[in-house]
Amino acid sequence: MRKGTVTEKLSLTTCVLVAACVATCASDHQVSPWGAARRPHLAAYVAPPDLEAHLRTIDVEAAELGLTLEVELRGALPRRGGEVVLRGYGGTDAIGRRTSAVRVATPRGVVMAAGPLDSGRADRSQATQLIPSLLPGSEPDATEQLGAFRSGTDLNRDGAPDVVLRNEAGALEIWAVQPFGAGRYAVELAAPPRFALDVDHDGTLELAGRIAVAEGDPIAPDLLDVAGFEGGRYTHRGGAARAFHAARAGGAGAGGQGKPKELEKDDVARLRGALERAWHALLAGRPAAEALAALDREPVPPALREAFAAHRARVAGAAPASPGGAPAQEGPRGAPTRPQGASETPDRR
Repeated sequence: MRKGTVTEKLSLTTCVLVAACVATCASDHQVSPWGAARRPHLAAYVAPPDLEAHLRTIDVEAAELGLTLEVELRGALPRRGGEVVLRGYGGTDAIGRRTSAVRVATPRGVVMAAGPLDSGRADRSQATQLIPSLLPGSEPDATEQLGAFRSGTDLNRDGAPDVVLRNEAGALEIWAVQPFGAGRYAVELAAPPRFALDVDHDGTLELAGRIAVAEGDPIAPDLLDVAGFEGGRYTHRGGAARAFHAARAGGAGAGGQGKPKELEKDDVARLRGALERAWHALLAGRPAAEALAALDREPVPPALREAFAAHRARVAGAAPASPGGAPAQEGPRGAPTRPQGASETPDRR
């Protein structure tokens, strides 16, 4: 029998190797280190829950920043998510100004870190002070730790524990805490929210704010707005807020002119009442043109005209936007604007 040549032997060897490679590649071998799953489970990338470790991280950071722990509150996350810890800190910045900071931790991490603000920062609007509890009818006190409406509890019955913060100007923010993060609720209000009220006596709080009035203002109307929790946000367009304003507007007329004028003994009281009723009528959803027309029929003495015009412009600014997004139409004396301080979407951190 003839022996094969070297070339023939190499060709045969190559054919055998190719056939073996094809057979191997076509097989169903499990070559993944994760076995039959072929890919790692999400849990492989998530650190195990360790609340105490996250609190130690906060302690180290606070010491580095020279912050002192002032308030610590604890609550529970929904769906057996474990405990949530809220901490409020105080300190002093480089120019001797008092600073504050908030840290919130869950078993999954430090989910919220607000403040302290840098001494050179021009924008001081960020809320960095933890408010332990909201007391209905008064501006919150950062040293008050008792109360039914406490940070770390579910303040609006949406299932998540909430955190109340305040900025240097006194405006409030409310944040919802989840296991892996926190989000701020949007607020639609005609004035910055500074306190809370239970206007419909349902056991939950509405945010409230007043239009600021200069000291010595000759009329000084009380232009109060409230925002109830509806649809995942605080809004003055919901049922509770509009019912509150409708009651304060009085009367069935569009301008809310339900208060007998004979009870108002002087021009200041008469104009103050007219401004307040028009304000509440607009926020109750009544027609802006009619409410403002009723306001414009009020006789105004020369000494009060400047102050009255300024307040009328603020009242007109409370008129809600039309369904198409354009401001409500009114007469030539002024044009409504968006509510001051309205939030478009919740901030995320």
